[in-house]
Amino acid sequence: MFTNPIIPGFCPDPSIVFAEGRYYLVTSTFEFFPGVTIWESEDLSNWSYCSAVLTDKEFLNLDTSGNCRGLWAATIRYNIGRFYVVTTNVHTHENFICHTDDIHGKWSRPDFIYKTGIDPSLLFLDDGRCFYTSNETTLDNVNHGIIGAFIDPDTGKLLEEMTTLTRGCGGHSTEGPHIYYVDGYYYLIISEGGTGISHHVCALRSKDIHGPYEENPNNPILSHADRKGHEITCTGHADLFRLPNGSWAAVFLAVRRPKIKNDPLGRETFLAPVYWKAGWPVIGNEGFVELQMEIPGVENHFVPDYSVSFAEDYHTYPYLKVRVPKEECYIQDTQKKTLTLIGEKALSENLGHPTLLAFRQRDFNDTFKAKLDLSTLEGKAGISVFLNSNYHYKLEVFKNTFSLIRHVHDFEAVTDKLSISHSSIVTLEVRADKSFYHFYVDGKLLAKASTAGVSPCFSMNGQFTGALFAIYAEEGKATFIERIELRSKV
Repeated sequence: MFTNPIIPGFCPDPSIVFAEGRYYLVTSTFEFFPGVTIWESEDLSNWSYCSAVLTDKEFLNLDTSGNCRGLWAATIRYNIGRFYVVTTNVHTHENFICHTDDIHGKWSRPDFIYKTGIDPSLLFLDDGRCFYTSNETTLDNVNHGIIGAFIDPDTGKLLEEMTTLTRGCGGHSTEGPHIYYVDGYYYLIISEGGTGISHHVCALRSKDIHGPYEENPNNPILSHADRKGHEITCTGHADLFRLPNGSWAAVFLAVRRPKIKNDPLGRETFLAPVYWKAGWPVIGNEGFVELQMEIPGVENHFVPDYSVSFAEDYHTYPYLKVRVPKEECYIQDTQKKTLTLIGEKALSENLGHPTLLAFRQRDFNDTFKAKLDLSTLEGKAGISVFLNSNYHYKLEVFKNTFSLIRHVHDFEAVTDKLSISHSSIVTLEVRADKSFYHFYVDGKLLAKASTAGVSPCFSMNGQFTGALFAIYAEEGKATFIERIELRSKV
């Protein structure tokens, strides 16, 4: 038995590959930097941070990217010693491909493929050719189904005209295509219904990679749309893969939504077995999945606590920054065990690039803690529960006053203040449960704020990301010492 999600917290749109004796999986990062997070595992259950694909701002244009824009779903594949990742920068309307021969090293500069569409994918054929697929959403946001063509994966050059493979299976938002070649058929897996509660996965197949594709008469192969009240919802965007023992499985996104209905964690990465029935794949238990599932050889996992020590390079951890970070605003001194942030833009500035170092909230009962040196504080600083510029909470220190600031939709207010005796070093902490975030100063409770304020399901227009814990600085300089601690009670 293993426990879902296998990668908890804001980790949507998973794509997976088995290569060089390990599994590698990528997830979306949207307006956050660095772009496209890579995770690795030996057993499909215990995952650790590997690296990121786009770590050079020259190759990742997120300047003025709106919330939930930027990099959408990516696909990772491996062929003859080389890793490939294709993805979409929705902000610039570009689909592009990168490659590397060392997944822990540098990736190539992005090569442009195609202007329209989202959710690109690759299939390497036995004869060495590479077939590219994507959704065909045009610049005026009209969805025309799934398209495909052969490309040169090392340059991104199209080798033929794009062909429409399918208009979909009757649902809206036809997207997330992946093609697999199994027993003489090309199987096209797609998602429909949008990425909310109607999200589901369908299968089609064809003898010819260009189509026409016939629909599975038993679609969808994964859906929780009719499982009202179930704690797992929004299942979709599946990537199927074959295990070394010959069996099949799928990774996909889903949302944990407990009875209180809040979903601050956002869309997470889940795993389920795949069975073949009458020539068609079926995910989970006839399209249903659970928090506890079974795949032979995959055992239970644990979400490890970790401390981001400032005595070590914080880039070795799965951190996120917003849009186009200025590296000169993040000054680390490993000998003194400090990280100094130089704040410019406010967290609430629309399209801004605040000085913020964030880490994913991974469970409803997480605790996040940081130490701030008040003796050197200039301006404002503190810790934040951050969804985006429109939805966040701040435990802020300014002129010896500790305040809780809530920014929800287009409204910001200081709701609680505290003045306490303290030393020059203050410990700021947020403790989460399913209903509230509890904010503490040196162990003294300042206030609590509802998780609904940063839950994507309660936001305007819906949000594709999930809650982050962060340290930040605004309008000045702040030094954080020793480490950041993140603990999960699972």
